[in-house]
Parts: sequence; structure tokens; C-alpha cells
Amino acid sequence: MRLLNTYGAAKMQSQWPDEESLSLARREFGRQIAKYSRDEINDTFDLVHKEKRSGNTRFEWPDIDAIIGLLTNEGVFTGSAGTLAHKIYKPENLLEYGTKAERRAKGKAACADILAMF
Repeated sequence: MRLLNTYGAAKMQSQWPDEESLSLARREFGRQIAKYSRDEINDTFDLVHKEKRSGNTRFEWPDIDAIIGLLTNEGVFTGSAGTLAHKIYKPENLLEYGTKAERRAKGKAACADILAMF
């Protein structure tokens, strides 16, 4: 049910077009999924939504392996460790406000302080 709500009927029909393929998927993953409680599975689908919002292309289509990976914390980075690690580095956001020259001077002073420690 959460798969259908998360990905929509069109993607579900495309992934598993008939009852036989859906039955095979249930047989393949049923034992792994049955190990977890409804609350754990619900929390995992909340993470799936978070991954989709952060632009993780692995979650554009229903991928039970990827979802189980989130559930078991295997193979997919979540949180600050990797969800947005693909974003372009913007050094302007690291320093306080000011002109580029002021930020550069603050950066050089901070680097000099660090070098003075050694």
C-alpha cells in the first residue's frame, strides 16, 4: 500500500504489470520484509520520501532492494552523511556575510591561526 501511495499507480503498473510479477516480487522479498514491524516499515517509507525530495535518483522508481537497504541501513547514505553531499560546494555559505574581499581576509586569518598551531 505504501509503495502505491509513494510511487503512484502508473509506476507500479510499469514495474509489476501483472499479478504474476507482483506475486514473484512478494515471494522474493516477503521473508525479508516480514522481519520488521509496521512502525519500522512506516519510518522507512518516510526516509524514502526524504531521499526522493533530496534528489536521490535511486528512489525515482519502486526499488524494493533500495528500500530494504534504507530499512537495514545498508548501501544508502541518509542524514548529513550523504543525502545532500552531491550538492555543489558554496564557500560563501560557510563564512559570515560581507564582501568577497572581507570573506577572503577572514579566511586567510583563520588559515594563519591554524598554521600557527603547528
